[in-house]
Amino acid sequence: MLKKSAILLLSGSLIMVAACSNGSGQKEPDKAAKPEEKEAVVKKEPVELVFYDGVSDYTEERFMREIGEPIKKKFPHVTPKFSPFTKLTQVQDLITAGQPPDIIFASSGLFNDVVNKYSMQTDIMPLIQKYKYDLTKIDPVSVDMMKEISKGGMYALPTLMSPSPIYYNKDIFDKFGVPYPKDNMTWDDLYELSKKVTRKDGSVQYYGFMVSFQHLMVRNQFSLNLVDPATETTSFADAKWNKMTANISRFYELDGVEPNQQKLGAAQQRVMFTKEKTLAMWMPVSTLLTGQELEGMNWDMAAFPEFKELPGVGPQPYPISFYMTTTNKHKDQTFEVIAFLASEEYQLPMVKQGQFPTALTSPVLRTAFGQDTAMYKGKNVKAMLPAKYAKASAFTKFNNLARNQLQAALEANVLQKKDINTALREAEERTNAAIKSEKAK
Repeated sequence: MLKKSAILLLSGSLIMVAACSNGSGQKEPDKAAKPEEKEAVVKKEPVELVFYDGVSDYTEERFMREIGEPIKKKFPHVTPKFSPFTKLTQVQDLITAGQPPDIIFASSGLFNDVVNKYSMQTDIMPLIQKYKYDLTKIDPVSVDMMKEISKGGMYALPTLMSPSPIYYNKDIFDKFGVPYPKDNMTWDDLYELSKKVTRKDGSVQYYGFMVSFQHLMVRNQFSLNLVDPATETTSFADAKWNKMTANISRFYELDGVEPNQQKLGAAQQRVMFTKEKTLAMWMPVSTLLTGQELEGMNWDMAAFPEFKELPGVGPQPYPISFYMTTTNKHKDQTFEVIAFLASEEYQLPMVKQGQFPTALTSPVLRTAFGQDTAMYKGKNVKAMLPAKYAKASAFTKFNNLARNQLQAALEANVLQKKDINTALREAEERTNAAIKSEKAK
């Protein structure tokens, strides 16, 4: 009984000490306070955190509306400052100028170009443990991806998620009396549907389906490695690389498509879908279309198509994460901000407004997309995210070299009518030669 009383007395004393150390009347840290209590006071000192847009998709106005202002409201002592993307070498320019960012937010596909290339990443696992952030709140495949990128640690918290729906123009389907795309289609189903709306009406040529091929390969459903991390070489001899390339090239072989390099690229595909309105279905794989782009269009979405041998499996995740930089001088304050961004508290109003899909597992977030905006009223918003992600491929600093050469292989096959096996073999040779050259520098 004495021991129990002593414990209760000690617990009460600690609560009183904590309450005093955090009282609003305290102006200076108590010299006798414990280290963690001193730190709590330091956290409230004014701090400026510079965010660099490694996504290359934000204006300052958008950043402040979606990220900066919510941070200021939650943490009045934090002043978020926006550093816009202008070119891929900009991070080096900022470092050289003595103005490195504190946080870089970037997609997994741009991590190498804007973070890893300049050794700006730092392991935040000690801070995750210190602040007891629950990683099970985040999509587990994305967490595994980040751990693989971070060699067992965590360079960032995957926070937002790139969407992956098929956007489609209902008017084109109505014009030709063809049923709309639906969820759970196989790639073969999609191809058959595309054939029905790839046709000419008067002087206007309509196209069935196009996709951002490079992003599709990065997020490939077979989880094939672009580069083997053990050997740092690539091999496109796997029959599944052949299958995925042939799977897309057939859409460009339909009568009337008349493919060219522009039609094989995402930028022109976006124009065809949103401005010219001649593309019936488009899968950008990594980005949202805006209300302005879709204004006046009778549109909806369908889920990412499946391979017959991979039923229910969507693409690999493609999260946007917030990386604390090695030059950051306010790591505790920064982690609290990053953890807030990776929370339901912050994300729910943004998700409801249709600003972005979530990388979190919260069923509330996954079902709330677009609820508060007329743009998504009546739309198939569940198509934004797959029910199941494919396992993430291995990360290496040479992945983008391989991705670019896969695009070149598709172009060789579609535009030059080169045999797929030959096109992929030559892409493999070019990739390995480029890797060897990079390693020699």
